[in-house]
Amino acid sequence: MNEKVKVGIIGAGGRANFQARAIMNFKNGEVLMVYSPFEEEVKNFSEKYGIKYTTSLEDILTTKEIEAITVSTPNATHYEIVKKGLLNNKNVLVEYPPTLNLEELDELINLAKEKNLVFWVSLTQLFENPYYTIKKHLNLLEKPIYSYYSYISSFIGGWYSKVSLTGPIYIWQHFHYVTQLLGLWKDIEEVSAFENIEYSQNGDISSCFSIMNLKFSSGFISTIEFGMGIKNVSDNRIKYLGEGGFFYYEKGKLYFINKKDGKKEIEMEKIDIGIDTYNFLEKVKEKKLNIERAIEAREILKICLCAEISSKEKRIVKIKENFREI
Repeated sequence: MNEKVKVGIIGAGGRANFQARAIMNFKNGEVLMVYSPFEEEVKNFSEKYGIKYTTSLEDILTTKEIEAITVSTPNATHYEIVKKGLLNNKNVLVEYPPTLNLEELDELINLAKEKNLVFWVSLTQLFENPYYTIKKHLNLLEKPIYSYYSYISSFIGGWYSKVSLTGPIYIWQHFHYVTQLLGLWKDIEEVSAFENIEYSQNGDISSCFSIMNLKFSSGFISTIEFGMGIKNVSDNRIKYLGEGGFFYYEKGKLYFINKKDGKKEIEMEKIDIGIDTYNFLEKVKEKKLNIERAIEAREILKICLCAEISSKEKRIVKIKENFREI
């Protein structure tokens, strides 16, 4: 009989709910406790899933039965919480971005190595449709030329509007789609980025719109546009163009279009993105070092940080192996 990994959940918001459901649905883990500093929030969470709760992070870190933790908290808190988890010999899954800079992420990777633990960055976007289906049928493009992502929402609120908690917009917004692009091609050569951010009187973000352009050494190029707080607008579109035709995603449907066959809807595969959490727990059960996802996340973070430099310095940033040379 396979033993379940004993898990502590840190955070009691949206993504923490996702992690709890994934653990319970896949049944290779068991949630022992949830932590949040906000008592009403964490109490409601505990009642919803029938688990213990605490408002003290130390309770989770010092409970010996807990082998692994999931960290679903504001971006700026990830580094300190993950570090405490690893120091207390807990295997760690953290939402993206894992940290707000490369130095902190390198420190955590080295700490995981030292402790022989699993340090996993949750990249559920690799299992999202339509990307997952496009990847399966990428050969239809023949020679890929261009991709375009657009996500625009009227919503912006909670900690997402707090610059001190989110970090630069390219890290917490564009990270999602850069992950998908690096899941297909690794040869990003240069980055350029532009942003338009408006702030309220108290310094919170009231609206933002940003564009990241990526050029690959193969000649492939990509544009990612991301907006939040744009009133009366909701948009989510994806296009992948190649010499064989193009994929187009809009309003929940994916199409492949070319001259020969015209427009044809592609049935998207059904997949539970909670498989990412399942994979983390399976690695924990192996009881040996695993930092593969953290290293993947490092490359994504590097690209997003380059976009931040491009936007602030108004220049194209060339990607080099050693980020400090930029």
